[in-house]
Amino acid sequence: MTKDEDGLKMSGEELVALASSIAICLSKKLTPREVCLIRNFFQAIASNLSSIEFVDTICKNRK
Repeated sequence: MTKDEDGLKMSGEELVALASSIAICLSKKLTPREVCLIRNFFQAIASNLSSIEFVDTICKNRK
């Protein structure tokens, strides 16, 4: 996917840099336990988004 196709107008490198910056900012303000809770929360979101993407891909291929 290119910058123009993804709708975010950001490259993969920019998304990684943004994610890293957000993680650093959060970790400076939270306790280790809170960081763990936030990590679990975002992992759950990523897992659910992956499932949705997979189902959408299957449905598009069947049409």
